[in-house]
Amino acid sequence: MSHYHNSALLGDLGSLWDTSEDLRELREEPTDPQAQQEIINSIEEVYFSNDSFDIVKYELERLPPVLSLQELEEYRDKLKQQQAAVSKKVADLILEKQPAYVQELERVTSLQTGLQLAAVICTNGRRHLNIAKEGFTQTSLGLLANQRKRQLLIGLLKSLRTIKTLQRTDVRLSEMLEEEDYPGAIQLCLECQKAASTFKHYSCISELNSKLQDTLEQIEEQLDVALSKICKNFDISHYTKVQQAYRLLGKTQTAMDQLHMHFTQAIHNTVFQVVLGYVELCAGNTDTKFQKLQYKDLCTHITSDSYIPCLADLCKALWEVMLSYYRTMQWHENHDQDEAAAVSSGKKLISRETLRSRKRSDYNLNKVNAPILTNTTLNVIRLVGKYMQMMNILKPIAFDVIHFMSQLFDYYLYAVYTFFGRNDTFESTGLGLSSSRLRTTLNRIQESLIDLEVSADPTGTLTAAEERKEKVPSPHLSHLVVLTSGNSLYGLAERVVATESLVFLAEQFEFLQPHLDAVMPAAKKPFLQQFYSQTVSTASELRKPVYWIVAAKAIDYEQMLLLMANVKWDVKEIMSQHNIYVDALLKEFEEFNRRLNEVSKRVRIPLPVSNILWEHCIRLANRTLVEGYANVKKCSNEGRALMQLDFQQFLMKLEKLTDIRPIPDKEFVETYIKAYYLTENDMEHWIKEHREYSTKQLINLVNVCLGSHINKKARQKLLAAIDDIDRPKR
Repeated sequence: MSHYHNSALLGDLGSLWDTSEDLRELREEPTDPQAQQEIINSIEEVYFSNDSFDIVKYELERLPPVLSLQELEEYRDKLKQQQAAVSKKVADLILEKQPAYVQELERVTSLQTGLQLAAVICTNGRRHLNIAKEGFTQTSLGLLANQRKRQLLIGLLKSLRTIKTLQRTDVRLSEMLEEEDYPGAIQLCLECQKAASTFKHYSCISELNSKLQDTLEQIEEQLDVALSKICKNFDISHYTKVQQAYRLLGKTQTAMDQLHMHFTQAIHNTVFQVVLGYVELCAGNTDTKFQKLQYKDLCTHITSDSYIPCLADLCKALWEVMLSYYRTMQWHENHDQDEAAAVSSGKKLISRETLRSRKRSDYNLNKVNAPILTNTTLNVIRLVGKYMQMMNILKPIAFDVIHFMSQLFDYYLYAVYTFFGRNDTFESTGLGLSSSRLRTTLNRIQESLIDLEVSADPTGTLTAAEERKEKVPSPHLSHLVVLTSGNSLYGLAERVVATESLVFLAEQFEFLQPHLDAVMPAAKKPFLQQFYSQTVSTASELRKPVYWIVAAKAIDYEQMLLLMANVKWDVKEIMSQHNIYVDALLKEFEEFNRRLNEVSKRVRIPLPVSNILWEHCIRLANRTLVEGYANVKKCSNEGRALMQLDFQQFLMKLEKLTDIRPIPDKEFVETYIKAYYLTENDMEHWIKEHREYSTKQLINLVNVCLGSHINKKARQKLLAAIDDIDRPKR
């Protein structure tokens, strides 16, 4: 639009430039300026109005009705003079301003030229950009697409090559199995399975996965066969390969179990074949009926003449089995020593004896579920086995044998309790200690079996000793066992070993109950039932008092009470920050957790034991909190809210330290704090229902509420209700 405007302007100026000569001539005509000005002043104002004014129409309307030629000529001359004066005036003005117009015209012309040049440059730029877009961008994108396609194809080619290799592994696996390279075969098979899982999106891999799994099972079967050969002909190279293979499979414990089974079977098959050969030789025929006999029955067919030769051959055959067993054990001991040397040279400084002990445990037992045993437990089990054999042979004395077995178990139970579970300081609390059934059992054992007088005075008279011949002295703990050190959690390792071995022994007695019941005379069976219901079944209950002592000493509950006593509970504002005694208590639990982990490095802490320890500690802590709240003399509503804040902070941090759910005695604390808000009638009902709180705690609750929402009369009524509850206890 500005372009057209400039063009029009240029045209107008051009026209003005063309008439400049005429204007100059007009200006040069001689005039009287005063006369000229008078003529211009005589022009009517209507001629200076807007552009829409029609001059011709105006002049025609002014003509008189009767026209006179002379008047018209005079009026025409007047108009000409006015026009000439105006033209003269305009010409003067234009000529005076002409240099500025020329300069403006030149600037506009230059601007027009520049704009035209810019338009040409823009047009050329757009054309070149289109050429670049078509010639470069599209081509580059095409190259990138082709490169991406190439990379995908290269990846696909690698995958196909890997799949091809996987398809051919069965041949190599068969060769390795023939060479008895079991570790290499398993390693290759596991690697193939791992690679196959990467390419499981290919349909051909599903069949390969199944094939590899079958191959792995086949390898395990061949491993079992190879393991069975060890029992009669131990070969160190062969056995090393077998153990390496089982280790790769992650089944070292399975290997040990299978090896024990193979040795048992080898012993049975060896002795059976030796005895069977002599029986058939003595019988003078090969009657197959002998092969169907039990080994015990087969031995009855051995004649006195063939007894010594048969026994000699039997010992020779068993010697081969025992030699293989000895070499197998020797291999494990040497292997353990090598591992101990390797570990000791690394960052973990584990003693050789500790590692050897641990490895032996792994060799014979499952590490996760392995029972914790003592030599005493093993000796008792060994004696029980002998007693069982005695009862099978001498059935008339079966009751006496079982009676002595029960006394042996009774003494073991009493000894563990005496060493690790008895503590008069904590028994007075009435919390977490022996059940009534366990106390009854312990009292019965003490009265019937333990000779306390001999324990106190070993120099008793002969007559007194004869009267007490069926009793034994009270057991004494070795001075080497230290139960007073906080760093060892007050002998927790020793407590765990003693208690859990007793629990394991009780479990073995449970397994023996049907066998003992079968040989027990009918009239004496109530004794056996009583022994199991009152003694054997209470062994696991011994955990509670034993571990309660540790829990009672591991946390400094008295220090927590002192810190709580320094807290001001009659605050007027609701607090947003918990009190420092909560942090102190949590720090105690963190230290307990650390020491528990340290002990577990020496002795495995079974999950039931860990749960009991945590439960005892938490229960004692919660009851200490209630005791601390019961010592408060003054407390406001805001103070009770602060108690709730403290307890919630304690629970939140505690749940990060233990997996015990729900938190023991959580309601015991919360219920006591919330009881502060109860009305008189509700509190009386609450006191009668909640007898788990002590008299002191209930009285303090009533006294603290006095003056806030309970008056003195109501206080006396509530204290009387507490006294009624406490009277039967006295």
